[in-house]
Amino acid sequence: MVAGPATTPANEGSALRVAGVSKDFPAPGNADVRTVALQEINLSVAAGELVSLVGPSGCGKSTLLRLIAGLDFPNSGELWIGSQAITGPSAERGLVFQDPNLFPWLTVRRNIQAGLVARGVLHSKRHEVDEFMRLVGLEGFANAFPHHLSGGMAQRVALARALINHPKVLLLDEPLGALDAFTRMRMQDEVLRLWQTRRTTMLLVTHDIDEAIYMSDRIVIMTPSPGRIECTIPVALDRPRQRNSPEFLRLRSEILELLHFAGNAGDPVSGPAASGEQRGAGFQAATGGDTDAGPATAGQQLGVDRAPSPTPPTDSLDAQVIIIGGGPAGSTLGAYLSGAGIDHLILDQAVHPRPHVGESLVCSTTRIFREIGFLPVMEQERFVHKHGAVWTHWADHRQYVVRFREIPELGLPQDYTYHVDRGRFDELLLKHASSTGSRVVQGARVERVEFDRNNFAAGVRIKQDRQERLLRCRLVVDASGRSTVLGSQLRLKRNDPLFNQFAVHNWFQGVDRGAAETADYIHIHVLPMPRAWVWLIPINERVTSVGVVTQGDDFVKGNQPVGEFFARHIASHPRLARQMENARPLHEFTREGNYSYVMDRFAGSGWLLVGDAARFVDPVFSSGVSVAMESTKRAAEAIIKALACGDVSARSFDDYERTIRAGVAIWREFIHLYYQLPPLFLDLITRPEARWQLTQLLQGDVYDRATVPILQQMAVEIRGIANDPSHPWRPHFCPETMTNDG
Repeated sequence: MVAGPATTPANEGSALRVAGVSKDFPAPGNADVRTVALQEINLSVAAGELVSLVGPSGCGKSTLLRLIAGLDFPNSGELWIGSQAITGPSAERGLVFQDPNLFPWLTVRRNIQAGLVARGVLHSKRHEVDEFMRLVGLEGFANAFPHHLSGGMAQRVALARALINHPKVLLLDEPLGALDAFTRMRMQDEVLRLWQTRRTTMLLVTHDIDEAIYMSDRIVIMTPSPGRIECTIPVALDRPRQRNSPEFLRLRSEILELLHFAGNAGDPVSGPAASGEQRGAGFQAATGGDTDAGPATAGQQLGVDRAPSPTPPTDSLDAQVIIIGGGPAGSTLGAYLSGAGIDHLILDQAVHPRPHVGESLVCSTTRIFREIGFLPVMEQERFVHKHGAVWTHWADHRQYVVRFREIPELGLPQDYTYHVDRGRFDELLLKHASSTGSRVVQGARVERVEFDRNNFAAGVRIKQDRQERLLRCRLVVDASGRSTVLGSQLRLKRNDPLFNQFAVHNWFQGVDRGAAETADYIHIHVLPMPRAWVWLIPINERVTSVGVVTQGDDFVKGNQPVGEFFARHIASHPRLARQMENARPLHEFTREGNYSYVMDRFAGSGWLLVGDAARFVDPVFSSGVSVAMESTKRAAEAIIKALACGDVSARSFDDYERTIRAGVAIWREFIHLYYQLPPLFLDLITRPEARWQLTQLLQGDVYDRATVPILQQMAVEIRGIANDPSHPWRPHFCPETMTNDG
């Protein structure tokens, strides 16, 4: 990396020049005391260049943008656009904020025209409005109002409104910060496309290091208050950039070091900066994030009297426990181990936020959130509250509703769980693990797990920045999800012949969610085809995730348009078709194979499997995250006990394996019975004696088959209907053979 001097030399030919600018403000409540926001800022941005300003919250980045926009004035120094001094606002400097600030009473077209109207040039420039709507891909929404738009679409309107004035410099103040992970990455590409099309000089303020690297020609690092330019970093990576490339990750690590919150980002197992307290505090300061961690709570929930600081690794080990994967299972395990004072390392091949499907949770996850101190974060993030579930059947006009307030067994104070943007949820959970003491390394791919001469797992070999290295530990936990790192290496993985489901899904705007009382529920619509159904999951006020799930024989074939496949299945359910009449997809459809599988073993000497790395079952009842987190809690209990006894042999994890295998077998049996005859499940919901047992299952906290005799009742009734050709449900019966190898 080449780091420039603290002051970038002025360039008279540059599009933008900031020379010796300082700015202070009166302290709150005391006008005689001045707070210095910016100090001696010197910066040049060449014509057509895209430069990012990065630094901790409060370092003056937004203040500098306001000065350049002419909305405020410096106490000293000068600002220039070419040869003209900046003395006030001007159309040659466009400014886009995090909030699009659209006029709610104006259509998309009129919002874009607003700048032309203010300048009195609408008549001569009216023809450009259509051009700019096409430029940002909104020509089909000219007459839509802001409340009809997704967050990404509204931000595109704001960009078009700024660009239509043909500014010499476009100032972007965290314009993508409020968007979900999927939309944010898509909008980054959109901004880059606009920039490459028009070569407008852009100055971008962002807290997101990955965004800065992905988009910028140069990155300007600013110090905490008072804000100064510490260094300027050229980004000499070819476009389009790959977020997981070694060069990208290396630059990311170096920038994190400059921001003083990553410690030894390139060396995950050495140096004092690995302590959770130092890393968590630094990360919060640099990102403006806020976590409410409770490590002692996690330790106490697992029977630990207190939660000491994690013990440092011994001289011969890089960590006591190495966790492969930073998804919900890995992050949750990290929080539990931190609460018990066990040194550990989380290795994740991805760099968060990462796109991920699986957005609806069940009630048992809330109890885990509370135990690891993550529940306040869920509330602060304002994820949609999920108060229940609604089922419909294509041949039945009724709705079948389960309300979570009917399920008090978990002892939770709230009668809801959550729908989440999984990219954001996973990122927050990993940050939380870091704040409680986990040492987290992203962009590190585990090549294989290493075993010693006694066939105990002894460490992992990772590849990072094109270099391989061996990290040693006492225990390896595979939380790699459907990557199944260890299960694949040991050839433990077996596909489950009972399920071969596939999905096509997208996010939509304009979905009719039905009555207000159940609008925030998950909706499951049963389709006419065997084992086919549709989910509707609210992501926020305007966006709904919709997915069609079918068995493999009915899945998209060859060159069949995915949109046609999706529309055909939606049309097969009358109620659902009405709900989707005005729905508009927000991005390309995603195809996904929901291959169900199981491992021959869930644990061995020196290793465990948790979550989807051990078992993946069909997602019809949103059990994925629940199984991951519940298995992780039980894994943490087993790990703490095994390390305390000094025995990490396979026999130490026998109870863990029996419990988890029994739990996922119950889910498997329940899902199979449901698929054989969905009308029976819907009918049982209406029977009081059966409803209570079904809600036990639906809350995600069943690991003893004896507590749910409803499964036997379902099996008996299904056999009776299968043998009765005159039964009205007989045409809906899906004959399959129940196996017992799950």
